[in-house]
Amino acid sequence: MRLNPGQQQAVEFVTGPCLVLAGAGSGKTRVITNKIAHLIRGCGYQARHIAAVTFTNKAAREMKERVAQTLGRKEARGLMISTFHTLGLDIIKREYAALGMKSNFS
Repeated sequence: MRLNPGQQQAVEFVTGPCLVLAGAGSGKTRVITNKIAHLIRGCGYQARHIAAVTFTNKAAREMKERVAQTLGRKEARGLMISTFHTLGLDIIKREYAALGMKSNFS
């Protein structure tokens, strides 16, 4: 699906933060997935250096599927797409010792 001029501008803007405000069904996920593809293919970023964070498991799953369709699974390997809660838990699991926690925290 094609992007409108505003969406294309958001995808191609890479010199700083970019806030995309739009209503439901307006293409925000399309912008994010295309931006991820642009960062990897157009700007030389490695997928493992990109994180996309959303609020729901459903949205994270949908975004993963769309990125895999756009890039292919191999090119998207290492990309972090998750919910805020999952991202936080992953960080704690990886850095538990630095946080003064035990590996079996709950």
